[in-house]
Amino acid sequence: METTIKDIETNLETLPKEFLHDVNDFIDFLKYKYLKEKQYEVPEWQKEETKRRMDYSRNNPQSFVSESEMDDYLNDLESGD
Repeated sequence: METTIKDIETNLETLPKEFLHDVNDFIDFLKYKYLKEKQYEVPEWQKEETKRRMDYSRNNPQSFVSESEMDDYLNDLESGD
């Protein structure tokens, strides 16, 4: 049997008032849990792109620059050199 909004309303109306805060907290928890699960679903295209980039980095290690080289490059851009 599917639970409806009306079923929930009926239960809330018969629930002692001191439990309403707990029910509301639980609803917030469920919403948070649902959103968190959705947040971490990685789309297939992103997995493929990550794999492609990892393969590229393995096959082309010379294409990387060090952090200090990148800092120097960015500083040069900012200073207009």
